[in-house]
Amino acid sequence: MQNTTYKLLIVLVFLLVALPAGVLLAVLTPPGQGPDEQAHMARALGLLHGAVLGVRKPAVDPFTHQPVMRTGLKVDFGLYNAAASPVTMINGNRIITSDDFWAESGLPANHARAYIDMPNTAAYFPITYLPATAALAIGLAAQASPFICFLLARLFMLGAFLLLGSLALWFAAFGEAVLLTILLLPMTIFLAGSVSQDAIVVAIICLVCALLSRNSRIAWLAALLLFLSVLLSKPPYIPLLAIFLLPLSRAGFWVKLRDLALACLPLLLWTGLVAAYVAVPYPVALYHPGPLYQGDASVWLDHAVPAVNFHILLADPTRLLTLPFRTEQIWFSGLMQEMVGVLGLVCIGLPMFYYYLWGAAAAAALLGLLFCPRRAAVPRPAAISNFLVTIAAIAVTYWLIMMVFYVNFTDAGEDSITGLQGRYFLPLLPFLLFALPALRLRFKLSPIIPAIPTILLGLYDVGYLPLTIVKNYYLH
Repeated sequence: MQNTTYKLLIVLVFLLVALPAGVLLAVLTPPGQGPDEQAHMARALGLLHGAVLGVRKPAVDPFTHQPVMRTGLKVDFGLYNAAASPVTMINGNRIITSDDFWAESGLPANHARAYIDMPNTAAYFPITYLPATAALAIGLAAQASPFICFLLARLFMLGAFLLLGSLALWFAAFGEAVLLTILLLPMTIFLAGSVSQDAIVVAIICLVCALLSRNSRIAWLAALLLFLSVLLSKPPYIPLLAIFLLPLSRAGFWVKLRDLALACLPLLLWTGLVAAYVAVPYPVALYHPGPLYQGDASVWLDHAVPAVNFHILLADPTRLLTLPFRTEQIWFSGLMQEMVGVLGLVCIGLPMFYYYLWGAAAAAALLGLLFCPRRAAVPRPAAISNFLVTIAAIAVTYWLIMMVFYVNFTDAGEDSITGLQGRYFLPLLPFLLFALPALRLRFKLSPIIPAIPTILLGLYDVGYLPLTIVKNYYLH
């Protein structure tokens, strides 16, 4: 009874913060002012016509006039335009004037389909876009305007996030404060109020870790299926499958390993289809190759060249470590801030002390893992192996994400990795639940105690985050 009461309380706290904050952000943030939101909108629109995979087709490069390959989908052009808000640049700031607002809200319905180039989302597995697609279908059936359809898509994605987050907090056997902190980070809430799949992915991972915490075969299988839905869009997270084998000493290890291998088969199939029929070099602005390029550095390139960067890594394997290390020296602080929250098109920062407050809240939640009760104590050898495997899996995944970005998205020959953003690492955080055991102490903290800093900051964010959006886009 006490556990049920606590579960209801933690879920209600989550909804009390995430629901109003998410709705306000969904309504107040101008369309297209979330990271890659228009590309995510295009992916959701493609599903309206059954487009599970993107389509690769030849085109002519507008700069070099050379034949190239593009990948994208044919989508409803009127609804696609609704995801791109007109803005007025004033003193380097994106401002929504009254003319901009009325132009956006009065967009005419144009349901002709047009091919949209979308190399960054066409390869994603579409399941996380189903809420937005359902909203768009309902909007079209009700003959709503493109602007209203777009808002419905945002709100349905928010609803899916709230449902998944609530289930994660309800099913977690321990670590609710950690999950609540991740779910209520300003970055997570901002993404939840957009058409982006990123907040859905974070909530799914939280639910995966909650199910893994229950030490149940059925829960383990459900967690594996959920995680597979993420891996189909985010293959670099595959090292995290190692955490599904914990604890290593328990009977059934080989059965788990067999199930993980079987789960990788559809992942390999999907990745193969994407590589064969969808993936193309990522287009970028014209540039000269970087200092590690071995050819003629005076040539102009307008896309990433995976073969060149992959050869650079093979030519000197020490770069597998030195490139990430150099990148961390340059971007670590910015990436950490982006994990907490940099809003808009990753350009609206929060005060530095606010990042420290959220860092302290996250530290309190993690310490709660040590002092809050659990159903069963973990023997010391198992606790050590859990810690080592979890930290290693997270570290390898972090490194693999960086390598993927160097090969596929960094300009050819650069001596650091570009394109990384903090939100890409948010899905790693829920797995920290399995790194720290509960200490064997006579006293145990109530699970609500380590969540108090997060709850206070979350309640403050209900007003603070929407006000930040209003100040940046409207009050000038």
